[in-house]
Amino acid sequence: MQHIYAYKQCQRSNYELTFEYVHQVFQPDLNSMEVQNKEQLAKDKELASNLLRSYFSQKESFAEALPHVEKVLKEAVVQYDNQCRRDRKYLLQQMVSSTEQIADHYVLLLFLLVALAEESAIDRPRRISQNPDVPVPAGPPSLNFQNNKVVNAIKNNEQLYTEAKNKDLYWNSHREDVKQWYRSFVKNDEVFQVYQKAERPTLEQDIEIARHVFNNIILKHENITAIAEENDISWSENKKAIKSMANKSIKSVIAEHPDEIEVVGLTPNWPEDKEFLEELYSTTIQHDEEYEHLIQEKAKNWSADRIAALDSVIIKMAITEMINFSSIPVKVTINEYIDISKQYSTHKSKQFINGMLDVISHDLQSKNLIRKSGRGLIDNQ
Repeated sequence: MQHIYAYKQCQRSNYELTFEYVHQVFQPDLNSMEVQNKEQLAKDKELASNLLRSYFSQKESFAEALPHVEKVLKEAVVQYDNQCRRDRKYLLQQMVSSTEQIADHYVLLLFLLVALAEESAIDRPRRISQNPDVPVPAGPPSLNFQNNKVVNAIKNNEQLYTEAKNKDLYWNSHREDVKQWYRSFVKNDEVFQVYQKAERPTLEQDIEIARHVFNNIILKHENITAIAEENDISWSENKKAIKSMANKSIKSVIAEHPDEIEVVGLTPNWPEDKEFLEELYSTTIQHDEEYEHLIQEKAKNWSADRIAALDSVIIKMAITEMINFSSIPVKVTINEYIDISKQYSTHKSKQFINGMLDVISHDLQSKNLIRKSGRGLIDNQ
């Protein structure tokens, strides 16, 4: 949704730049040695602007234009189309990349648990050597967190290890940061201190402290999440998915197989879901004008400029899904996009989008434009 909305903003900018190009061409050339016919240039600019507006609004040709004006208009339209094509491609790639980054950050932040555990085992010996006059508690440092069964299951999992190694998702280049985070946020945490003092922590205690450190320290301190935010513009949304994936992995460690941990995939079938995302994105953009007319047809008391841009995108995506994805029931589509509107749009959007999609879905079904099969047909009865 964000990337379709971003494309609409790019499209608008490209539209403005197209007019700017035309206006620039018909500006008097102050460096020319020839006499400039400013009156004719002004007329050409006005004609070109009017024809360009007609082209974009009604797809009218440039038949009325003089040859030199028609040439400029065609150049402007080619530039517009090429830039829009580049924007579509770039945002599609960014959408897929941003989604795949969720899996990378899931692995990266799981291995931060490992890095913090390693720091917990070496922190006190280093402090003793650096500050010999500062008294420290007697006895060896607690190795509870270093020996934590969840931490070791992460560290020893071949799949996670391979992912981390291939994509450099370790924390070797941030060792000083890890040291500082451990001292500032983890070591002095009351829950963590209780855990470190426990004698022979149980698996349940290992799981609970791993979840506590991940949910309440790693995901909540800006100093830590800043690294993820630098590489992921959708971090605020993606963080929820990462939290869910990591907690599922942490809770999967069981007493019978303490060295095993469930590696949670981005989706059960990412290649198929990736194809779905790409098709939803491309098809929504491809039919933008057609769906815009449909929305205006049904929004009797709402002019185009009164409909929030994000609401329009949400409705168009829902229409795309209803028409082009036969296995998804209409009611599922409507409910999903109402939920999206609650999270991302205005507080009044839920009712508006619900009403619009209800009317539009009935209209499309009456015209036999929605054809469901499989689960989409069964659950749509």
